[in-house]
Amino acid sequence: MKTTKRIVSLALILLAAGTVFAGGKKDASASGASQFTSKELNITYTGTPQPAEKEYVIDVYAKNFEKQYGVKVNVDFVTQDDGVRKIESEQSTKNYVSDVLYVDTSRMGPYVNNGWVEDVTGMIHKGSTLTKMYDETTNKGSARLFIPNTFDVYVLAASVDALKYLPQGLTRQNVVDGITWEQYAEWAVNIAKGEGKGKTMLPANSQGSQLLYPMGGMGLAYGAKFPEFASDGFKKALEIIATIAKGNGFYSEQTQYSAPTDPMINGDVWLTFAHMSPIGVAYNAAPNQWIIGAAPKGSKGAGSTSGAWCWGVPKGAPHADLAAAWIDYVTTPQVNYELCTNFGGMLSPINEVAPLLGSGDVVMTAGSKMLGNTIVSGVPSANYKDWNAVKLLYHDALNQVLNTKQVPGDAFLRDLDTKCTALKN
Repeated sequence: MKTTKRIVSLALILLAAGTVFAGGKKDASASGASQFTSKELNITYTGTPQPAEKEYVIDVYAKNFEKQYGVKVNVDFVTQDDGVRKIESEQSTKNYVSDVLYVDTSRMGPYVNNGWVEDVTGMIHKGSTLTKMYDETTNKGSARLFIPNTFDVYVLAASVDALKYLPQGLTRQNVVDGITWEQYAEWAVNIAKGEGKGKTMLPANSQGSQLLYPMGGMGLAYGAKFPEFASDGFKKALEIIATIAKGNGFYSEQTQYSAPTDPMINGDVWLTFAHMSPIGVAYNAAPNQWIIGAAPKGSKGAGSTSGAWCWGVPKGAPHADLAAAWIDYVTTPQVNYELCTNFGGMLSPINEVAPLLGSGDVVMTAGSKMLGNTIVSGVPSANYKDWNAVKLLYHDALNQVLNTKQVPGDAFLRDLDTKCTALKN
């Protein structure tokens, strides 16, 4: 997940002054330290954060907690696969090290299904209410096993240079409010004709693949479920992709990227549909260069997939008292707002964060506006034996369209659907 280099000035000022607010409490280690026997907290942070994200987590997010409670926070950054292996080893050997976990919903299955984590319901900051969007993934029965920390939806980003190629009758405001997928495809082809090369992209790199999410969102807009391949709704989404492919509208090097950030920043991509965080990084690098719009609409409305990064507490946590304090801290509205703004403009799962948004929170505001009128699907990864294998099926579908410049036949799509079904638990 990429992130902006912008660090919230307020957090830095507070840090420098030695005064930190969390849950409305002033720091000085004195107010919090005495209630804990533990003196350090060990965080296993899965994923591969970008340098600016890692810097924020260590130098502001964790440091503020340290100053409030007079303790030491250790953050172990590991890949998602290594995170699963690490916690599996700790749980099986009972050699407990990790106090808190940071996990994506797409990889939550092992932690939830194997009973590795505690119920964290009572640890949430009092006065904070969480979205129920991810309850199917984060909860089991009456227990909440993970707490969403940030989430995103997919939004449209267009360079102001592309406005001259807008389909007839459309305006910049139409782009902000949400155009149709048919208009998006026409715009992509117009750009390619005018510029002599494709400047629209999908995140088509199969390593750390993100492709199924925008393609899944396109399918949802036409009534498809997520994931699936043989429905009429998904075929309609593939028709949009085929139209762009026929018009040579795709960026020729899109297979090298799992996010559009770098091609957006260097000017190679002028139009894309991607999740908010990488778009937020490019937007914040040049705010006057980009227009952020709602997800395009299909016959059923706008559609978007949505995943979340979540906090959990493993069973046997050696510093359980501080783990509970950490969950309280990260679910404090102001702390969460500052984190979201520093992660490219992610959405907050805490309802009380919405009033904190300001005029500069363009990407966050665009995503927030979509929530009330968009078909949103979470990430049902826990229902599948191998979510990465599901991801690669979307590459098979895309590559077939790009190679033939038409929608694949029914037999091809039914085969993908059969393979997807076979991957279910």
